Amino acid sequence: MAMMEKIMKHKAVSAASLAAIALALGGFCWAYFGLQAAAGGSPLVIHFDDMNGITKIGNLWDIATIGILGVIITVMNFFIATELEEHDRFLGKITAAASVLFAVLLFIAFAAILSIN
Repeated sequence: MAMMEKIMKHKAVSAASLAAIALALGGFCWAYFGLQAAAGGSPLVIHFDDMNGITKIGNLWDIATIGILGVIITVMNFFIATELEEHDRFLGKITAAASVLFAVLLFIAFAAILSIN
């Protein structure tokens, strides 16, 4: 079965996966291009904790690796969810929902990094 037929057959999983990819890619692009001007050689705060303060600093490449890895994971989850949907509808939907949850958390992380810097 061709991939386009699977996408049309399993619309709920495809829509959830598309939303997850859009959140991961959108958050990454927003943070990357928003911090590109601010990063001009100075280190960026990657992780901040209320108890310990700044616990990780990095550069724009660290933001890019987080974003690229997040997009790759959500794309892989799309293929896994469509294949699982073929065999077990419940597992396909759970995988797509987990991917959306992952993408939302990644988007929040990018928003937090952007607001701190």
